[in-house]
Amino acid sequence: MKPVQILLIFALALTACAGDPPRQESFQLERNTEFDGATLRFFVTLDDGTVASVNTNEDAIEVQRGVITPMPGHQAQAITFFKVKKEGTSLSHALLSWNPDNPADYLVFGWWAEFVGQHPPELSLRDSERLSLIDGPELDHGIVPEVPVEGTATYFGQAGGLYRYVPAGEPGEDVDNIVLEEYQGTIALTADFFDGTVKGCIGCVGDLVTQRAHFGIILGEAVDAPQGTAKDYEIHLASAIIREDGHFVRNRVILKHPERTVTKSEGYWGGAFSSRQDADGNPRLAAGFSGVEFEQRDGAKGEFFGSFLGLSERFRENGVSSPLPEGRGRPSRN
Repeated sequence: MKPVQILLIFALALTACAGDPPRQESFQLERNTEFDGATLRFFVTLDDGTVASVNTNEDAIEVQRGVITPMPGHQAQAITFFKVKKEGTSLSHALLSWNPDNPADYLVFGWWAEFVGQHPPELSLRDSERLSLIDGPELDHGIVPEVPVEGTATYFGQAGGLYRYVPAGEPGEDVDNIVLEEYQGTIALTADFFDGTVKGCIGCVGDLVTQRAHFGIILGEAVDAPQGTAKDYEIHLASAIIREDGHFVRNRVILKHPERTVTKSEGYWGGAFSSRQDADGNPRLAAGFSGVEFEQRDGAKGEFFGSFLGLSERFRENGVSSPLPEGRGRPSRN
């Protein structure tokens, strides 16, 4: 399919856009996908209550096969969706990871921007409803995971999403030097089940990098802006309480950099533990979202916005886990 040429318009304002993950310290995971082993349907509920959806048969403008996934025994695809309708435009990306021997065992991590009342070629990200999405049967909000009451577990995996950087001294109407890139990095989480808390960091293990691994068809050519790259930033996720339903969320994220003075950082992060256990009896993975806006002493501003997947150390080692809860699968939806 021929790539769609899109001009995304950005602004200096770093206030939260409608549709961002909730800033209060509570949230509800929602079902956002259907997958039958061949077709993926991706859908969200917008602020006005309507449902917007895309699917791989009709709305995929790019499919990258053979994508690396950290999930043992899984295969993966990276899919970019683009859909124009009378009410507006849907632009989304999903990393789909699934067990080819059992498609019901799948995970989806994605990013969605709904441009209500807007149509290409000019779309304003500032005025869009943005959502960071995670979904899969083992993260079903109707299944309460068996979280231990003692011991600890570490989770390592991948994090990524969109990164925006506005150099110091740039006027609001000048978007030529605004960096909008995809960021990727390693997430490290530590769960203390006795205390009932989880905390972590993105970028403390390895480096954050900016590269157009998934969003190139949306963002266009890579931007040559070395001062705006995400290298060496560390996104520290403050300790969050693990709720009885296995969810966790916190309105505190601290951004650090060894050479740049970050004077202000405000953010949120959250997620859920899997309903499947590893060989040690701990949840085999934790998945969620994070976002942080920041300002630097030199006047530069920026934002990280995305999702993450962390696997328990034992599951990463041997790939052994409990099956999906029997009889708790989700029926297909018309």
